[in-house]
Amino acid sequence: PSGAARILAAKVLDGTCPLKQWDDHVDNWITRLNCLSRWYPEAELPVIGEEERLSLIEQICLGAIRYKQIKDRAVLPVVKSWLSESQQNLLDQLAPERLLLSHNRRLKLRYEEGKPPVLAAKIQNLYDLKDQPSIVNGRVPVLLEILAPNMRPIQVTSDLRGFWQRTYPEIKGELSRRYPKHEWR
Repeated sequence: PSGAARILAAKVLDGTCPLKQWDDHVDNWITRLNCLSRWYPEAELPVIGEEERLSLIEQICLGAIRYKQIKDRAVLPVVKSWLSESQQNLLDQLAPERLLLSHNRRLKLRYEEGKPPVLAAKIQNLYDLKDQPSIVNGRVPVLLEILAPNMRPIQVTSDLRGFWQRTYPEIKGELSRRYPKHEWR
């Protein structure tokens, strides 16, 4: 069984036999974990690198001898089992998938290894936010990608206070003319 799992895992890794359940959500979870393990080393969270990824895929393939038996298998529960329940809770608390803004809006954070997390939000969703959001108990500032109503970036900043003081007054007139149906404070 372990030999078959190893062969199937190699086929999954080389792209010959993709796992339908291994999607962006799984990759994002792994990226969040790897980022948090670097930003918060005292938690001693285990990173998932290439060897660990192979090990997880072998776990998913265990007991199967054909691609048909693994292609629809659940992936996220196996990947999450890499962490204990308390470590999973720490990940969700310190490096959340979504950030809560005003009006109970939860917007998705984008994580990329070696870079700060990015929050893309329409400017109207940021009116009540004066200070730069952060994660990991304030250690890691979130880079804001401020979007116009057409969902195109008008500013990428790690200084929200400076944006409201300097940039916003300059662009507010143009934006309010271009998008008159939207709220402009």
